[in-house]
Amino acid sequence: MKIKAKQKGPLGRRTRLLLCLTLGLTLFAASASPPPALASIGSRATVTQAVLQELLPGLVMTQAPASETLQDFTRLTISQLSADAPFKEWKNAGTEVYPLGPGTRSWLVNVMNGEQRIGYLIISAADGGKYLLSEYGAGTYGLPYSMSDLRQYLVQEGLITSSYSGKIELSALYAPLLPVWKLTLADKTLYLNASVLQVLPWSLSQANRILDGQLDANALVVYTGSGQQVRTPLPALLSGGQDDPYADLLWLTAPELKTISEGSLNTLLKSRGSLAFQSTGRNDALGAPFMITGCQSWLPASAGKAGAEPAVIYAAAGPGAKRYLPLTALQKYGTFHKPPLPLSGGTTLGAAPH
Repeated sequence: MKIKAKQKGPLGRRTRLLLCLTLGLTLFAASASPPPALASIGSRATVTQAVLQELLPGLVMTQAPASETLQDFTRLTISQLSADAPFKEWKNAGTEVYPLGPGTRSWLVNVMNGEQRIGYLIISAADGGKYLLSEYGAGTYGLPYSMSDLRQYLVQEGLITSSYSGKIELSALYAPLLPVWKLTLADKTLYLNASVLQVLPWSLSQANRILDGQLDANALVVYTGSGQQVRTPLPALLSGGQDDPYADLLWLTAPELKTISEGSLNTLLKSRGSLAFQSTGRNDALGAPFMITGCQSWLPASAGKAGAEPAVIYAAAGPGAKRYLPLTALQKYGTFHKPPLPLSGGTTLGAAPH
């Protein structure tokens, strides 16, 4: 019996040790892994992306060579914006250029940190060989023309499956103030808002009419091809106010603001935190309604001199204030409304966080 006891003691200790070790490893694995639901969702999304990309080669964007003038404008703009937040990560960034229709008169320039997109510019051609900064923005998600977001949306809405075997064509288009996807599935053509993804209720004639519009060059930063930028951006101002127009619809009861200048916009953002933008009867054509929660001024080289041109203002719009849209164009196509009540806690306008 004593011999058996001596043999049993060490074996029992080893058994207990193994049980404890197994339990510890199990708990560690459980804590290090995401919940099963999240893990499965993430896995499905990743697999779906890979499958769609492999089986649906038409669901891609193809880069295009950029002219020297377009490259010069891109370099100058990125260099200027990267001096201040929220564009500081743009220093020494790479770029990818994609044509935007109709007629390849605009280009999407993705600002890249390695393989990650950290911002974008939309540059349009103008008469006389000039280029226009139609819009721009910074961030790693929620930007227009996200291919991964598009694939996920198409699957979630049941518009495409991995087993789809029909014809598929994708075109990236740009209407004034609105990035657009044109998607052809077999004999069916869909137009989608390429910023906040949703199918647009457009007929072919409506689409052609909206996409044929052009922004006024006076509302934008213009590049003349001289090798030097004629305007300089001030640091962006962000309020941190409400960026969801549907969070409180009381702004619908407020009268439209007739005229907004650089000074009045700053004052309104300071007192209200945000402004609502809408275009009655044509919200779909502008991706509206959305909130304005910041702005950035571009000053002319002659700023401060008598007779100097006014500043060009871009309004920080939409979720996260990621899109900077020309203020004058917004006033031309729609109306601004201020929330009836100030935000709780008193939002203060300040420089974009560093």
